[in-house]
Amino acid sequence: MSPAAPDLAALARWDTPALSNALRRTDAGADGQEYTDGSIHRVAGPTMAGIAVTATMRARRPGGDAVPVAELHRAVLAVGGPAVVVVQDLDEEPGAGAFLGEVNGTLLAALRISGFVTNGRVRDVPDLQGMGFAVHAAGACVARAHMRLTAVGVPVRVAGLDVAPGDLLHGDGHGVLKIPAAAAPALPALAEAVRAEEQEVVSWARSADCTPERLLALKRVRH
Repeated sequence: MSPAAPDLAALARWDTPALSNALRRTDAGADGQEYTDGSIHRVAGPTMAGIAVTATMRARRPGGDAVPVAELHRAVLAVGGPAVVVVQDLDEEPGAGAFLGEVNGTLLAALRISGFVTNGRVRDVPDLQGMGFAVHAAGACVARAHMRLTAVGVPVRVAGLDVAPGDLLHGDGHGVLKIPAAAAPALPALAEAVRAEEQEVVSWARSADCTPERLLALKRVRH
């Protein structure tokens, strides 16, 4: 079951490190977390939280395997709430051509997506920066080349993160984090608790009570 819209709004008020710290206090722990590997970065937009709508694409060479972009739009509408479009560029060397630019970005903005994530590249970056949704990509490119979507609603892998349709994603300038749906309702409160503990340490470290001797005696900060 997808998280309700208020849960997504609450998650979007936190950054990914805080939610990762919170997930450590759930069944996910430290080793059960899934997130991007740093090979993509945020190109535009705010913190995002939404439900994954997936697709694959190719652009380097022509082919007869295209599917209509309307299939992607239908999948976004079917989510019924904030969607994060995740597109895997299947070319051996991703980034020859961009799916996301001014035109496709404007169409997706009209569908009120919260984010777009790809291991490929995007173009018309100044336009994307004003569209109101987050964009995470390997960078920018010049051309559309032979770009076409090849499938919609399939499992994808982007920047080391496996994403299936319906997964809950959160992203900001640090990267993109997949959040187990069952854990989502508890995460804001857990993140608040972790943040309070951290701020106690930070406040102490900035106070006159912090001496080298006391610092060396400090136990490991719990996240």
